[in-house]
Amino acid sequence: MKKIIFGLCAAVGLLTACDPSVDSISAPASTLTASVVESEFSFKQFAQNEDGSYTEAADGNFFFYEVGAPYKSVVIYNFDADGNENILASGFSGNFKIQPKRGGNPNQSFYVRAADKDGTVVEVKKDVVVFVPTELSSDMKYLCSADGIKTWMWDTSFRGDNAVWGNLGYAPGDGDSFVNDGNGIWWGCPPADLTGQLNHSDTGVATGEEDPNAYMVMDEDGNVKCFAADGTQIRSGKFRVTAWDDGKRSFASVDGSQAAWSLGTLHTDAGCILFPFKINGGGEKPTDFEIMQLDGGHLKLIYVAPGTGSWSEATWWAFKSSTDADGSLTNYTEKSWTWDTEFRGGPVWGNLGYAPGDGNSFVNDGNGIWWGATPAELTGQLGHSDTGVATGEEDAGAYMTFNYEKGTVQSFAANGSQIRSGKFEIQNWGKGERNIPSVDGSQAAWALGNLHTDAGSILFPFKINGGGEKPTDFEIMQLDGDHLKLIYVAPGTGSWSEATWWAFKKK
Repeated sequence: MKKIIFGLCAAVGLLTACDPSVDSISAPASTLTASVVESEFSFKQFAQNEDGSYTEAADGNFFFYEVGAPYKSVVIYNFDADGNENILASGFSGNFKIQPKRGGNPNQSFYVRAADKDGTVVEVKKDVVVFVPTELSSDMKYLCSADGIKTWMWDTSFRGDNAVWGNLGYAPGDGDSFVNDGNGIWWGCPPADLTGQLNHSDTGVATGEEDPNAYMVMDEDGNVKCFAADGTQIRSGKFRVTAWDDGKRSFASVDGSQAAWSLGTLHTDAGCILFPFKINGGGEKPTDFEIMQLDGGHLKLIYVAPGTGSWSEATWWAFKSSTDADGSLTNYTEKSWTWDTEFRGGPVWGNLGYAPGDGNSFVNDGNGIWWGATPAELTGQLGHSDTGVATGEEDAGAYMTFNYEKGTVQSFAANGSQIRSGKFEIQNWGKGERNIPSVDGSQAAWALGNLHTDAGSILFPFKINGGGEKPTDFEIMQLDGDHLKLIYVAPGTGSWSEATWWAFKKK
């Protein structure tokens, strides 16, 4: 489907010429009626092309309108999701846009309001059909996010040696064993060491992709662009998924030895992904990759030539994304999270001196943390709860599940007994950038966004020393495919004042 790029043309200046309220129509000695407005108001729909020009289209998202008599003016509006009036345009002529969210209703309405000099107000309703982007398939949501664009980086957390590219003995076991345990991998190279592997490239010249912070951007139109850490573009091309069974391992290894091997095939133009070279291939740039893992936060690929046998040499890549909040938190279906006892050697909840440094220093080093309790030790912290009664969340095996479609979060004891539930919403998300300052203003690059929940929805949802208070708004300090770290702090809290922290990991 052709993508429409939205923006406003120069005619938008006409929309600001009038006060966006009820405009007067100064028709001398005339009585304003709905039929007058109907006869004098006209519009056409347009789609915007890639080059910024417009083409008339029956389902266009851009509306250009005119009022027939030059002395008449109107206000055009619709209603937002909460039923509030949303003014789209006002004046004698101009344009406006109606663009529902992806998967929304293409049948839309807008209203034209006019007023006579005697105070009579007349409104007419216009029903239209507009273009709505279709819901993306699961593979494209994972690759590009539900918003249609997503950034991928090297996944240095896949293996303890930070390796992201290397060779393996092909298909020694099923696909899960490769993804979970690196089964079959002979050797791997961290990003910074790729400068020593340029003999595998087609030029032998470093490009900037040999850096842990290099990245590639994929979008819903099938474009992929690679960038050095400083934002310099390295290369670009097109991609598409040519085989996908909604995340199931339905595809056999090329030698036939493993029936449950890959999730599908990623086809690209030659040389589109980061360090796109076959190992020991003399600069060969493959175009068809086996998708070994693809979810909201991970992408792992293998290239092997047709006819390659089990344990013969193949090439692997590992990428991760932390820009897609919904994908990371819910996997666009539902996803469970448990206590992250690995963060600080056991503690998962406690207090900290708020914002002593930037957000990365908290996530990477626990900067500011004064004290923490392990899951089992939470039974000794029930004085902070609203009941003083253990629920089962005081266990390393307790978990919570976020559901994308329903917008719900449910907490469970290790045995699966439900503890509580509620609604959640991600707010103010900065696409993986620390775009929110600390509440005291001391740190500009503090949080990634906010997690809003119904009170008491997450595991051990209590403010420390809060008398059973259950916060509803949390600062998101880390959110990727494997980690979720939260902080609660009351508005107005100053730097180094007490706050509460939580650490979770993918179950």
